[in-house]
Amino acid sequence: MDERATGTKVRPGGIGAGLIAVCLWGLAPVATRSLVSELAPLPLLALRQLLAAVVLLPWAVPALRRTDARDLPRFIVAGLLGMVGYNLPVTIGLQWLPASSTGLLLATEPVWVLVISHVFLGERAGRRFLAGTGVALAGVAVIAGPAALSPGSGTRSVAGAALVLLATLAFGGYTVVLRPLSEKYGPVSATATSSVAGALPYLALAGAVRPPRLSQPAWAELLFLALGSTVAGMLLWNRAIVRGGSARISRLLYLEPVVSVLGAMVFLGERATAAVLAGGVLVIAGVLITGDSANGGTPDERDMVAGSGSAARAGRRRGRGDPGVRTRDSRRPG
Repeated sequence: MDERATGTKVRPGGIGAGLIAVCLWGLAPVATRSLVSELAPLPLLALRQLLAAVVLLPWAVPALRRTDARDLPRFIVAGLLGMVGYNLPVTIGLQWLPASSTGLLLATEPVWVLVISHVFLGERAGRRFLAGTGVALAGVAVIAGPAALSPGSGTRSVAGAALVLLATLAFGGYTVVLRPLSEKYGPVSATATSSVAGALPYLALAGAVRPPRLSQPAWAELLFLALGSTVAGMLLWNRAIVRGGSARISRLLYLEPVVSVLGAMVFLGERATAAVLAGGVLVIAGVLITGDSANGGTPDERDMVAGSGSAARAGRRRGRGDPGVRTRDSRRPG
């Protein structure tokens, strides 16, 4: 629904902030794919999430002070699903899967949000929902299928795709769990609090993680993931939602897999095969069909997971978030 129909005033700056956030999240798989060649997934995540949590404390601490004690378990569960359940499988999977394919698979997140909402919350699933889910899953099969049939690297590629899809399911759970908290405390406060809570398990690794000897480009990628994709992505997305409205701004999320594919081609030298492109078209088409079938579910805020980037890869659409407020309440905390 257009904001002009709902009376919501569209203020300047929303589209620009949203586009920047989408670009940050879309490049997260590219940076992660490059970084895992120098740094193992667990140390990478420990450094990324703890750094992001420190930066987000100014938003999380005031929110915790006014948080109802009964909501704390939900914040913890949401944080674990987003910061661990989402980011860990994506980071490991990117060791074996091209960043372009990962970005396209992450685009299925809104579908899983709707599936989980249907199974656990009893939300109705119409024909468009079923058709969109089928089209998106067909796209997943097209993207991952050729790797499964190729000799040598097929097993690892399939494992990488399975991990990325597992991450999208975790993000769907994160979205559903965080949604009422975002509505109660606001998307920025809810996302910051859940992200800090989800970063706590990584403290166990803090003593074992010594400052790695990374190349300068690798350090830049790590800082980009922590401060760019996660923190800046979340703040910019929320600014965009406030200024431009959720229905208008959420459409920008469909550009994210495009950014991932283009970024992988430019920065990593990956070649987008015909199968990847065809599968990507099916995934995005399925997401669009499924999204249109949601009753009142327009993406809103997005959480910070990743890459994910994706939202991330939060409150109303994703609950996206993104883990980034990455939200697709029907794709992101970044």
